[in-house]
Amino acid sequence: MGKRTIRLIIIFASLSLGGLITTQTFWVKNAIDLAEEQHDHRVDLALDDMLSELIDTSGGIYQKSGKMICAGNQSGTGNFFKVVDSTEIHRLLIKYINYHSLDANFCYNIVKTSNDSIIFSYGNKPHKESGMKVHKACLHCAFKQDYYHLALYFPNQTKQTLAGMSLWLGLSGIFLIIIIFSFYYTITTIIKQKKISEIRDDLINNITHEFKTPIATISLASEVLLTSGDKLNKDKSLKYAKIIFDENGRMRSQVDKVLEMASMDRGELSLDTSNISMNEFIRTVVNNLCLEHCEKEVKVDFFLDAARDNLVADSIQIGNVIANLMNNAIKYSSGEIHIIIRSNVEKNDFVFSFEDKGIGIKKENIKYIFEKFYRVPTGDVHNVKGFGLGLYYVKTIIEAHKGKIIVHSELGKGTRFDVFLPLVKS
Repeated sequence: MGKRTIRLIIIFASLSLGGLITTQTFWVKNAIDLAEEQHDHRVDLALDDMLSELIDTSGGIYQKSGKMICAGNQSGTGNFFKVVDSTEIHRLLIKYINYHSLDANFCYNIVKTSNDSIIFSYGNKPHKESGMKVHKACLHCAFKQDYYHLALYFPNQTKQTLAGMSLWLGLSGIFLIIIIFSFYYTITTIIKQKKISEIRDDLINNITHEFKTPIATISLASEVLLTSGDKLNKDKSLKYAKIIFDENGRMRSQVDKVLEMASMDRGELSLDTSNISMNEFIRTVVNNLCLEHCEKEVKVDFFLDAARDNLVADSIQIGNVIANLMNNAIKYSSGEIHIIIRSNVEKNDFVFSFEDKGIGIKKENIKYIFEKFYRVPTGDVHNVKGFGLGLYYVKTIIEAHKGKIIVHSELGKGTRFDVFLPLVKS
């Protein structure tokens, strides 16, 4: 599957998910609006029923309920209360609000329509800024001399609407989260499979190039030995035999690396630990890499300043870690090779680092460099040999010693690996 195909799949899938979320949001909003309209309709029915019964019972002189709170100046309202009983209004409101299954938590005002002055208030007076919906009922049918109206409020109307739809909204939200998670998982899996495919192709190319040279060399040396017969003197025969032997050993070493990784994956790694003085050990391992005979000139600066360097570790495995880090620093350096090796103590850890001034690593590739068979993409250029097992091996060995490795890199400026290993407790 090509990059363009994956990109198109991601685009279309993202558009589909966006459309689904938009559609679901639209239907949820419509459902909430419909629920509020139904609530408003029930409120209108309750007010109509209340007014119908109020007309039948209005008349005479009544006393205001103790629960009613007089609001504002009552001058000019005496006639209203001689005709309309505020207590009766309250009783009828409770009766029909319960009958139409509305929220019992309500408040209302009796308002003079001409100047919007509140003459009675029940419950907490809502603030104008609150945006609370008002349901009005004209009281002119009960009191003919002037216009008054009832303003009814339900402070918890929105909460009640959402609570009534909570199951449906909850299920919609859960299903939407599942869809989003599935979309994310699918896309990340596709991208991961694409990376695995690239790593696999790169591994096959690397194996091909790693074995192609020694096979060609062995084939050529063998052909010379077979065709020359007695014409070759002893020295030349030994020379070609040594070439065959060395190249065969090189191929065996590569195969052993792969088998060693498989053994480590099966949990068969065992450590043969002993006391190691790391400062001297690092210097010895690096010097034993025969830097004087490398194909390129290598400059190494040692700053092994750790005051405490005694570890309990597997000297062979830790030696391989040092060799791998050193070889990496050499392989990925361009131009003059300059490597700085440091050591110090941080808390209870011995820390040593390998720093080069090489090509560096892109930020997006750093998180993958310790994965098995992963190599930083170089396109069709295969100037750096290997299977992508070195850093995976390094990380596995360090973690087996209860340590950790951290990488710092900047493209075009170089890379530094910091290795933390626990010191022997004094």
